[in-house]
Amino acid sequence: MSVLFRDKRGWVRGLILFLFCLGARPATALGPHAPPDFERAVEHLCREVLHGHDPDPARIAPIIAHVRAHGDTSGALPRYSDAPGAYQGFAIDMPMQRLLRYLYNPEIPQELIKPFSIRSSVWTTQGSAEEQRRLWADPWPPAGTEVVRGEQYDRTTAELSTGGCYGMQLKRALVFLPDDKALLSVSVQPGPSEVGTRGYLVGRDQDSRYVYSDEEGLTKTGLGWVSSRIQTNVSIGVYLGEGRVVRSGVFQWMRAGWSGLSVVKESHIKASLVRYRERIGAILHAPGLPAPEDLEALFRALDAKSDEELRREAQPIVAEYIEAAERDRNRAALKILKNDYARRLDRAELIGLLMRDRLEDSVRPQ
Repeated sequence: MSVLFRDKRGWVRGLILFLFCLGARPATALGPHAPPDFERAVEHLCREVLHGHDPDPARIAPIIAHVRAHGDTSGALPRYSDAPGAYQGFAIDMPMQRLLRYLYNPEIPQELIKPFSIRSSVWTTQGSAEEQRRLWADPWPPAGTEVVRGEQYDRTTAELSTGGCYGMQLKRALVFLPDDKALLSVSVQPGPSEVGTRGYLVGRDQDSRYVYSDEEGLTKTGLGWVSSRIQTNVSIGVYLGEGRVVRSGVFQWMRAGWSGLSVVKESHIKASLVRYRERIGAILHAPGLPAPEDLEALFRALDAKSDEELRREAQPIVAEYIEAAERDRNRAALKILKNDYARRLDRAELIGLLMRDRLEDSVRPQ
């Protein structure tokens, strides 16, 4: 590699870091209203409970208290694992049992409910996916504390500003506390993610339609060469049943970048969580949202088909993506789509794509 090229890469890296940091405020603590034992509660969930200790409701209480007290507000968090963090609260107009059946169900792929952030999500620990049923099965609520632990492999959708898509192994714990009627979802990435690959949004952000390549790097001009990774990814999702409404909150900490540098600021995490609140609310509050039982039946019907049948049924969807990419003059996405894109998708992706298409037909305004 020439000295000139190394210097050019260093100059570009410095410029991009400056642009990422421009306007971002430094992370601040929760403030004077923060529960005093908040950090100890995070440690209890992310280290002890995640690795097999029994959950202690008294030690978890500060996190639940924060969600109850802060409603649908957002705010900064103290750094955790040397990563900046942010909080976002929101309400979901749905009974708790029904919500859990949408969110933690082996027959409802997560990319169906969170297509704006998750490309695919698979529990890799044997039995953990099925154990999720205990969280919402009748009789409900469970009489005692329920804990589901395991590892999960997630792939993300294309990040809007850079086009980066990431695969990562996560340690997971789902904890249901019957006295609080609370579900806590704990997720910790124990090591760096895989190197980011290029992905492309097709159409509007609200439609959550993405096309994926296997090429390492980012789509943002000047960053095609970057070997970026998510270095730290810690989240705690809290769901509190309050009659026919669920009070929710998400605590998120993240570091991501390249060459040991992180370009993620607290303001970036805040913006991502606002988008999460808006997008998941739009899906779960859609008047035409199918019942979870109907989505389960659709999953079983599709899962009974062969791979070739699934690919044939996916072709009209790919054709719609091609039309949208042509309207956008998105040459990179078109090149991928026209190269027999349906054959590049694995079985789980094909089922997820077909289920999303049926869901979109149901929730689309008439």
